[in-house]
Amino acid sequence: MQPEEQRRRYEWPDNDEILRRRYGAKSRPAHHRVILGRYAFIKGWLVAFGSWLMFSLTVSIIDTVISPDSTALSIWDLVLMGSFFFAVFLGAPFALVLSALLRPVRQQGIHVLVFTAGIGGFTWAVFTGLAPETGALPAVFAAIAGVTAGLGRASVIPDVEIHDDDGAAGSAGPAAVSGDPQQL
Repeated sequence: MQPEEQRRRYEWPDNDEILRRRYGAKSRPAHHRVILGRYAFIKGWLVAFGSWLMFSLTVSIIDTVISPDSTALSIWDLVLMGSFFFAVFLGAPFALVLSALLRPVRQQGIHVLVFTAGIGGFTWAVFTGLAPETGALPAVFAAIAGVTAGLGRASVIPDVEIHDDDGAAGSAGPAAVSGDPQQL
């Protein structure tokens, strides 16, 4: 037995050889990380909370115009303070966990959908846990929070950098991704 052959026999195969044996001639799975830019998290949070603020203010104004006896506009600021508390202390850490879990996923549309469903489901669970006898109200709040979180995540798509396994970094913008809509 030749020394090279003997060494190969007892040596752990490298990653390329394992992938070649596992996948054969098929293309190997991509190894990349999706990294948000420096201020992307703050920008996304501000867009999400700003859309929540504008939607809740619009609903309160409409309710006050339709029903003059309504107190929706007078308690809007109190609801906004409570929403801010939940967005900072529950929503932001949950969004950070979601973004860390989604780092290997290259398609930004999947990120937006996961943020919409994840934050919506999380909001529904928290609201239902805090006020279980409120009927459909938790589902309404969850739908609004999910849509605003999705808007916030979609707003940071231009600020995303995708680091491939060869160390090269690219932007998720259409000019740098070679025009393939599947990569966006």
